[in-house]
Amino acid sequence: MNVFIGIGTIIDVDTSGRALKFNFSLKQERPCVIPCLVFEPDEEIKDFVSQSEACVQTVWLRGRVIANEFDNNGNTIKKIAVVTYPSNIKPID
Repeated sequence: MNVFIGIGTIIDVDTSGRALKFNFSLKQERPCVIPCLVFEPDEEIKDFVSQSEACVQTVWLRGRVIANEFDNNGNTIKKIAVVTYPSNIKPID
């Protein structure tokens, strides 16, 4: 299993649907944005993630990397995302 661990900020939160979707912006020289998912989130984690985005709070995140590959009009598209659990998102500040 591929594990991701990073420190950064949460951006682009989408709380609609069964999965909580957001992007994780890593703190490093070169900008890097990683799509993240939390399946079947409770209201507490939705509120925490939304507040973290609004306050630009630094968080620690751990999850497993998943890869998707699909065909789009003859072109192979590859995408990655990090699936995490609510207990694996912690505030740093």
